[in-house]
Amino acid sequence: MFSVDRQSFQSLSALALFTFAFLGSEFFFDSRIGLLISAEGAVGAQAMILGASVVGFLAYAPISKLAGGRRALRAVEAVGAIAALLTIAVAESAIAMQIAGCIAFFLLGSLGAEAHWSMARAFEGSPSLAKGAGAAYAAGILLQFLSNQFVPAGMADAAVLCVGVAALAVFAATGERGCETAGQKDNGATSEQIGEAVASKSSGTKTQQDQAIRPRLVAQPKKARSEQTDAGSPNQANRPSQASPDSPQQATPDSAKSAIRAVWLLALVVLLACMFSTLDNVVTLANAQGSISVETWPRLFLAASGLAAGVLFDIRERRYMGFIMFAVTVLSTISILAVEAGASPVIGLIVFYLSSGFFVTFFTTTFLQLAPRMRTPQLWAGMGRAANNLCAFTASGVSMMLTQSGIAAVMIASLILFVLVSVAFVGAGLFRLPSTVREREAIEAGLAAAAAPTLEEVQAEFVSRSGLTPREEEVLRAVTADERPLKQVADDLGISLRMVQRHLTSIYSKTDTQTRAGLTRAFFGK
Repeated sequence: MFSVDRQSFQSLSALALFTFAFLGSEFFFDSRIGLLISAEGAVGAQAMILGASVVGFLAYAPISKLAGGRRALRAVEAVGAIAALLTIAVAESAIAMQIAGCIAFFLLGSLGAEAHWSMARAFEGSPSLAKGAGAAYAAGILLQFLSNQFVPAGMADAAVLCVGVAALAVFAATGERGCETAGQKDNGATSEQIGEAVASKSSGTKTQQDQAIRPRLVAQPKKARSEQTDAGSPNQANRPSQASPDSPQQATPDSAKSAIRAVWLLALVVLLACMFSTLDNVVTLANAQGSISVETWPRLFLAASGLAAGVLFDIRERRYMGFIMFAVTVLSTISILAVEAGASPVIGLIVFYLSSGFFVTFFTTTFLQLAPRMRTPQLWAGMGRAANNLCAFTASGVSMMLTQSGIAAVMIASLILFVLVSVAFVGAGLFRLPSTVREREAIEAGLAAAAAPTLEEVQAEFVSRSGLTPREEEVLRAVTADERPLKQVADDLGISLRMVQRHLTSIYSKTDTQTRAGLTRAFFGK
């Protein structure tokens, strides 16, 4: 489907292991806490650990910056998460289990942020970003499915999760070192400067291209042309502002546009997560009561939908990703209403899982793509997962009440959410067809041609650079205008032939030319 190098494989593996460890630990915690408290209490306990994971995601960037030695930090986080998971496995107190769960998921959140950041850097600018995100999600789901099918519950399950957490820490740290090595080769930045250097790399490339396209002019370009070159690029909104790795990025219109789009995307993810939260709590409640087994075969649809989403989203450089996700949103809304109206729970779960795979791949891809353009890219790479978990944490009680309020309440709430989701899609610009690489190249070529110096500017710069006198410039324009004999040029200028020849000899010397034809080509910039 797509090829990956070693760095990309390590990043993919880290993200897949995070999916496995996170979802597996969530199910493990739900199963354990469900033995000690009521089903409704298990839903609330699950919300608490998801809230702790959000804090871990948000804390990753500042903690990593303060810690400096990130490899040691990853090891400490892994050891802490493993110890907390083992505590969950042996704890007999609901309070102790809840505390251990919050610690484990805080640390898993930080490790997950590292995995997402590594993925964002490894796949920056790649046309296969969505395929990578979908493949990592599918691999994590398959690992969880196999673990649930073949690993006995209890300490054996906890041991497998611990191995997964340890492997996650190793692959995340390895992927990070690979990204840092590549970044240092590119621009000599230190590990602390990589986050800021990522944003400046693509804009620096454009600067070099512009310098190669435009001839060197002594005269200043026209103001209107300068403004068109600086602000009119069709891909400018997708590029970060120029900044050196040693200095913080300055606020620019482009960075402001990225920030506004990020806010809309956050709102969209939260609203979509709210739409899924009601059915998710129904599944969690049924699992805690033992009436349905969440880890069985319907979960395979999550892996299949994640892979399918990656392939579909990447069509023509994710040109139609917004439209596809909106169609999936419509399907998801219908599935929620159908389940509440009495449709088969199994059919509802299958449709829900298919939609969920698209949703996870969507918010993962969106923020992985957005992160390098933000001022704190490490924070934003995993923001989609953090926003999803935050919604599950804050809205679990409300969605539980809504689930128990009857069909009418669910229908009204679903329709309101659908309207708000549609507004967020528009605000995030997901209904606008972005240009492809070929289209951007054609537009940029047109802009470059429009921004190129005029013939008058080229000739004025040639005269100024050569240091010609006003009379020499007059002779130059006359002899290069056509192929008139020098005698006729002299008559037209009102000077002698000897004087024309003397000026022409001086012009040849100053312009480093030897013939009239060569002088004409140089004067016309050919």
